[in-house]
Amino acid sequence: MTTTAMDSNGSEVTAAMPRGLVLMIGYFVILATLVITVPLKLLGQIGPALGATGALLNWVVIIGSLSGAIGTALLPPLASLFGQRRMALLTMGLLALGSIIGAFAPNMTVLLIGRFISGFTLGGIALALAIARSNLTGRTLSVVLSWIAAAEGIAAGLSFAVGGLLTDTVHVNWRVVFGILAVLGIIGVLGTLAAVPGREGPGRGRVDWIGGLLLAAALALILVPLSMGSQWGWSSPKVFVPLVGGVVVAAAWWLVEERVPAPLANTRALRNMNFLRGWLVFFLAGMLAWVVNFTLPKFTETPTSAGFGFGYDELTSGLLMLMFCLGIVAGSTSAGPLSRFVPARVMCMLAFTGCAIGMLLIAFAHDSEWQLWVWPIIVGVSYGLASASAYLTFIRALHPDEVATAASIGQISAPLGGAIGSAAISAVLTSQVIKVGHSVVPTEHSFQLGWVIGAGISVVGLLLVALIRATKSPAHEAI
Repeated sequence: MTTTAMDSNGSEVTAAMPRGLVLMIGYFVILATLVITVPLKLLGQIGPALGATGALLNWVVIIGSLSGAIGTALLPPLASLFGQRRMALLTMGLLALGSIIGAFAPNMTVLLIGRFISGFTLGGIALALAIARSNLTGRTLSVVLSWIAAAEGIAAGLSFAVGGLLTDTVHVNWRVVFGILAVLGIIGVLGTLAAVPGREGPGRGRVDWIGGLLLAAALALILVPLSMGSQWGWSSPKVFVPLVGGVVVAAAWWLVEERVPAPLANTRALRNMNFLRGWLVFFLAGMLAWVVNFTLPKFTETPTSAGFGFGYDELTSGLLMLMFCLGIVAGSTSAGPLSRFVPARVMCMLAFTGCAIGMLLIAFAHDSEWQLWVWPIIVGVSYGLASASAYLTFIRALHPDEVATAASIGQISAPLGGAIGSAAISAVLTSQVIKVGHSVVPTEHSFQLGWVIGAGISVVGLLLVALIRATKSPAHEAI
């Protein structure tokens, strides 16, 4: 593989691009996605083994999204300070450590600690983008960035299919799956040592540790009561007090970010309404993805004796989710070519409309199996197209000096939206349950409510995009 650069005389030169580095960039993205999504297929084993049910059990997934959101925000600035290779080694090491803790966890508390540690791997996607931008140029960079976007969708689909294969068909114990993740982390450490350049960071700048801690505290205070509200009671002080505390801490975080020289999030840029709308769109996209991830497998695996559901095993429901994720890949990769003929803003609005229609079809037309195999593909294609075209829309609507900040919108806001969305949809699914045999499952109404919420999220995204007005600066014509 080769890439081009300019020498000191301005002449174009061709340089060999190590394939190992490109492979490791893809490996980081795929592994980060697998770590967050694979546990969704393990909950059926973990619950009986550790005596956990309902919202508490769902925290096996939620807490990984939470730490992943924090890692996504912190890893790029840490890499600029201490070096990308060191941060890649740290990320892969945390994955191995957290997975080992999870594999030997004697109870839910220890398992959640392990999941929190390994969840930082989600930040590997942001780190992979930083490594690509620092080491690749020209067409090679464009191709690799498109691979990163596609790899997220493919990895998410594979995680459901492979998770179902391991737990339902091959009957691999959930502890062994966590052990496999640990081995993958160790392979990541070795691959990083072999392929990622060992250049040191510039040794300048600061990491916003206070902002990171405040953000983590605010998210935890908000997510825990959202997830446990159906069990504690929504009017209980256990729910109200942490929520209020979370809002207060979030306000404190905002004030800190306003004053530090190198903030975790550029709140000054948020004064630009286009930037704020873009942040919210990617935040909502993260929520929408987790609405689908949490509901479709649970619904299709519900025994038919409940009066709904299809009684799928985990492998079949995993293949269903694979179709959804392949739709995401198809939608995201088609955004670039389509933007030559359709304005990105119009394409984004049409895509969010498709998401809303698809979610409503799932909510109110799910009696036949073929419907649950077709509607998710519609949602997946629309979601992928919406995410990619939203990026194009907001980049072109910002001033040139804000484009660099805009590039990190999806990296930070989507995991945050996923963390909050997973907690919120967990609360919806556990608010009303029925007993089917020896299992407790959400009611059909709970599933429908979750899908209607997904449609509502899509409509809000559509309205936000409709409010965008591109700047007239000629600097954007080249973007």
